[in-house]
Amino acid sequence: MKEPMVITMAREYASGGSEIAQAVADKLGIPLYNKELITLAAKKSGLTEEAIAASENQRSLIYSLYMMGNTMPLADQVYILQSNVIKELASQGPCVILGRCGDYVLRERPNVLRTFVYAPVADRVGRAKVRPDAKEMPDRMWESQLAKHDRARASYYNYYTENRWGEAKNYDLCLNAALGLDTCADLIVDAAKAMNK
Repeated sequence: MKEPMVITMAREYASGGSEIAQAVADKLGIPLYNKELITLAAKKSGLTEEAIAASENQRSLIYSLYMMGNTMPLADQVYILQSNVIKELASQGPCVILGRCGDYVLRERPNVLRTFVYAPVADRVGRAKVRPDAKEMPDRMWESQLAKHDRARASYYNYYTENRWGEAKNYDLCLNAALGLDTCADLIVDAAKAMNK
């Protein structure tokens, strides 16, 4: 029996990837998992959602060296929890997994479409400015904030995988969101349908 189709998506910050992932899930009538992975991991572990979210930023070398003699660092425990949740969700049926190294976690699983979404900096600045949590600042500061978010995503991904975040060879499909969010969603849906034949 063929494994259910799973689409994983990594994306640059404010590239429109979240919106594209939601559109793909809607068009295919399948669930999208993003922040829900934190909630599910929290339920399985007994940790709070806040502790799990905060742990994703605790990967310093000094912290890891300190923890070596004691126990596995919380961030590593959370990565393992989230990986197990991702594998469990993938086994239950078709879905879209947004971020959380989903492409790598499911690397040995057949029937996974691995995608990456990027966009021109000007487009990303425009999207970032209209986010509900956006602060007023000059464009050059926005560019710095985008780079900071991307460095954090790359650091997380590169730390937990054998791959480099955003490197095209790690994905089946890399899309420039400047093509249009709906166009990108349609291309991903078409690719998923073609893979699932």
